[in-house]
Amino acid sequence: MTETELENFDPDWLALREPVDHSTRSRRLEGLLAARLADRDRVRVVDLGAGSGSTLRHLAPRLLELGVGAAQDWVLVDHDEALLSRALAVPVDAAASVATTRVDLGDRDALSDVLSGADVVVGSALLDVLPAPVATGLVEVLSTLDPRPAVLFVLTVAGGASTEPDVPGAAEAFDADQRAHGLGPDATGFVAEAFAAHGWSVERDATPWRLGPSPLLDAWARGWFTAAGVSGRPVSAAVVPHEDLLAQ
Repeated sequence: MTETELENFDPDWLALREPVDHSTRSRRLEGLLAARLADRDRVRVVDLGAGSGSTLRHLAPRLLELGVGAAQDWVLVDHDEALLSRALAVPVDAAASVATTRVDLGDRDALSDVLSGADVVVGSALLDVLPAPVATGLVEVLSTLDPRPAVLFVLTVAGGASTEPDVPGAAEAFDADQRAHGLGPDATGFVAEAFAAHGWSVERDATPWRLGPSPLLDAWARGWFTAAGVSGRPVSAAVVPHEDLLAQ
């Protein structure tokens, strides 16, 4: 596996987290994005790391709800073709068209081609799994586009998760494991600084998961304890910090 490949995510995990993801996203940043698009007749949206299409299913109708009447043309980008096929299987009335493509996010030429002409670039739970050189290259490619799109990256892991009951040392161990595989909890700050260095205006909002007893909490806790290298134990609640970022 090359450094620019992302891991394949379990579609059952993605389906389990989707309702919480949709309810957690920053409504303020979505409103700012909608205001930018208010006078458009047609909007081209490129979704990086699109997976099974969760962002499409949330944001396409959300923009319509916020008064964006433009036809929406979505391009879903992912390295996992099986997940992309699931995205196409669910129709979204707000989208005028949906296409998929496989692109290595570390290939700047291919990335530039797929992003060309985009009005909006989005990504969910993406930045934290990227290596620093790939994230830097992504911002640099976005910064060469003329005109520049709006960029909305959501649900980036922010670190410092907590559980009830508390498990001493688990959060620190999990965050260290995340940093060993990508930017981890440093991702939003790293990318925000990169955008600012290229003259973008950046807005950030905290978007934590607040999980009570549920299958999602159970699944998250199992993965969290495994990555942290500590013995799993029952938890009754968790707060999992995430952050959303809008660059314009």
